[in-house]
Formats: sequence, C-alpha cells, structure tokens
Amino acid sequence: MLSKDTGNFRISLPGSEGSPVSVYKENIMIGRLDTCEIVLDHKSVSRIHASINFRDRKYFLVNLSTSNILTLNGRPLGPQKDDVLAGGDTIQIGPFTILASIDEGNALSLLVQQQLIVEVEPKPVAKVPAGMPDAGDVLKVFWEKRTRQKEDWGTRLRPTEKPKPGKAMFNWRPTRDLKRTWRYGLFVWAFIIVGAIGAFAYFRYPQAYSPKPLTMAHSKVFESTSIAVASNGNSCTTCHTPNAPLENSCVTCHQAEQFHATNTRAHEEAGITCTVCHKEHQGSDFDMATTAIESCLTCHNDSNKQLYNGKAVATAHGGTYGYPAANGKWTWKGVYREVADAIPEINNSATGDKDEQAKLSRHFHTVHTGRLRTPVGLKGDSRGFVSCSTCHNSFEPIDRTTPQQTCAACHTNKAGDATRDARFKADQANCISCHTQHPYGGNRWSEFLTEDALKRRKDAIAAKILSFKGQ
Repeated sequence: MLSKDTGNFRISLPGSEGSPVSVYKENIMIGRLDTCEIVLDHKSVSRIHASINFRDRKYFLVNLSTSNILTLNGRPLGPQKDDVLAGGDTIQIGPFTILASIDEGNALSLLVQQQLIVEVEPKPVAKVPAGMPDAGDVLKVFWEKRTRQKEDWGTRLRPTEKPKPGKAMFNWRPTRDLKRTWRYGLFVWAFIIVGAIGAFAYFRYPQAYSPKPLTMAHSKVFESTSIAVASNGNSCTTCHTPNAPLENSCVTCHQAEQFHATNTRAHEEAGITCTVCHKEHQGSDFDMATTAIESCLTCHNDSNKQLYNGKAVATAHGGTYGYPAANGKWTWKGVYREVADAIPEINNSATGDKDEQAKLSRHFHTVHTGRLRTPVGLKGDSRGFVSCSTCHNSFEPIDRTTPQQTCAACHTNKAGDATRDARFKADQANCISCHTQHPYGGNRWSEFLTEDALKRRKDAIAAKILSFKGQ
C-alpha cells in the first residue's frame, strides 16, 4: 500500500524494450553499482552518484558524488546539494542524459539516454629526418645554458646569491616588489584618530591618567587587620590584574578571621559589586566605609533613574524607618540565612512555628529582645535590656502603634551623641543596622548589643568563616 511518503518512479533505460519499470519507494539511487535503481556503467559515473528523494509530494535530486560532475539543466549541482525536479528537467551525468517528466498522478518518469562518444584517432607524428636534433633535446639544451650561464642572480626577481647545488632551491626567498604595500595615509589617519581619542579622554576623564592618591587604608602597610589577610601597601598590581576584574582582587584580599567578603542577596541580584559603593582614588583622607554608608540614601532615592539588572530603586520605605508590619500582619520576608548564621539566638529559639506569620514574629522579637541594651528614653527590664515593654505600652489589646514610634531611638544618630556610630550624619537613619551589607563581618553595628550577644555573634561568624576555608 502506498503512503504519502512513497514516490512513483517510472524508469526507461537505454536498450530496454516494452513499458517503463515502475518503482514505488521513498528514494532511488543512480550510479555505477548494480544495487542502484538506475545503473550507468561508465568511468565518469561514481558508484553512487546521485539519488532522487520523494518528500512533501515533491521529487528532489541530490548530488552524492564529490569527484564527478552532475548538472541539472546545464547548471552544476554541487556535492551534497539538492534541488527540486520539475517536468522537462534534464539531468546530465557523464555521457548519460536523463529526461524527467511528471504526469497528473505525480508519477516521475525518467528516460535515460546515452550520448555517442566518438574517439578521435591520433594523428601520425612526423618523423624527424636523419641528422636533425630532436625538438625536446633542443629545448633542454636551451634552458640548461640559460640557467647556468646567462641568468643574472642579482636582479630584483632573484636572490642576491646563487642557489646551492642540488634540485631543491631552498634558499630562494620572495621579494616585495610585486606586493601592494599599505598606503602611508592609513598610518597618518590612524595616528590622528588615536591621538584625538586620547586627548578627549585626557580632558573628559583626567582621573584615568592621573588618579588621586589611594585612601590611607590601602596606602599604608599594616601588620594586622581585622578585615583583610594582607595590606595593600600602595601597590597598583595588588588590585589591578590584567586577566581578572577588580572585584576579584577585593574578594581575594578581604578574607580574615572576623570578615568574609559576601554581600546582601538583594545587592547580588542587582549586580552591585564592591566598587559601586566603595570608591577609590579619592584622596588619602577619603573614608571608603563612611562614603559607602552615605551612598545608601544617595542610591535609594526617587531621583535615581538608573536600572540595576533591569530593576529600579526608589526612596526606601517611603522615607520612614520601614517598620515591617501593616494592619497587624508582618510584611517582610524574614531574616536571610546569611544574617541568621550570625545570630545563634534565632536558631536556638525555634519551637516549630505554626505558620509563616509566627516565624516572622519570632525572628523580629528574637533579634531585639534580650540582646540589646535599652537606649536612653526607653524602659527596659531589670538588667537594662530591651524587653516587650520597651516597645509595647499594653498587651490586651496589644499596642501596635508605639513600636513604630520607637524605631528612631536606636536606628537614628542623634546630634552630639558620642556613643553612636560617627560614620552616620546627625538625624540620618542607620540603614545597615537592619539591612546587613556584609553578613559575615564581626564589627557590624554593635552599639546596643550586650557583651554576651556580641561574643556569641563573633563566635558564630568565626565558625562560619572557618567552614568556608575548609570547603
């Protein structure tokens, strides 16, 4: 039974009598082998020279020979190339011509014809009369004398010295007299363009040619530091390496017992690297840490229209302190794993939270109660530590208004208060007290931490950094 992928081939070979041979197949082969459907016995025909494939109700001629020629309507068809056959096409393979025709039933008829090859008898060679030299010998003598005696080896087309004896003239070397040289104008214009770009960059980006000195943290030599394995010592190549980005040098150097160069998950997803916040070559008195802290409000601002991995930023929390609850529901995602690693109390207080809201409530209260000293103006427990009553004035019903008003007592620097972090401006929110930028850093925001809580945090960070080194 014929299928839609089966072609109907009707083949008429030269010298055959009677009706054409019908073949019902997906494809037929043409070549010198006996297994081919169309056998063409001639030395100019390959063993498998071509095939005709039937697909999508069309017949395609494919050239399978890389050594012999196949033409379709007088146009050569390259090796492994194919073309659609139509009625009236002529295929030429060696001395054979195949005429193709397609009837109304989509049957392909192939009429094979062989051209007559007439062999021309060679003309008799005239005999050389006796006593006359042979023409080949004359040319041989001519070229031998010309090569040995009359050749000027000092011309521009020849080397300046004669070749060494032997058949292989291996000391020959080419000359440039026939080679097109580059125009001098190309070099002139290249010099002008490069010089113009250099001059523009010098005035537009002068710091690239003459940067300001390094900060003191990178210019001095320190015997020991809590955040780096070695000091820079005012060395350019310590940070600027030829085959690696600058951030790789930051991460490699800033590994110590109480610091591991990691960033917040939000900044990693936004593509924020070390040099975005920590600027260098701004002068020896420039404080990289302080400027990075001040850049929080500069970047997270409604006026900043720059996109970070396709994401825009805005003024954080609408200008408030971002108390993570609204209408009695926690609206934050909880403490990230990196932050929880540095707060053992969070894992120690796990009691099998009944739902996500209970988990978020436990995270928030564990971070605050029992770990912080009570700031001035708020009441604490008998030890002077933050307790439930520090933020809530009542519990039946629970007071949810006062906690939003007490955030500023801890998370804002007061003017003239010497006990607060001097890196923050007066009355400016301390963003990193909640949003930990370097989770595995031992010196992060310890103003209100009790001595026990501070020790537990440093021990947890040291153990985590030690596990990183062992990986």
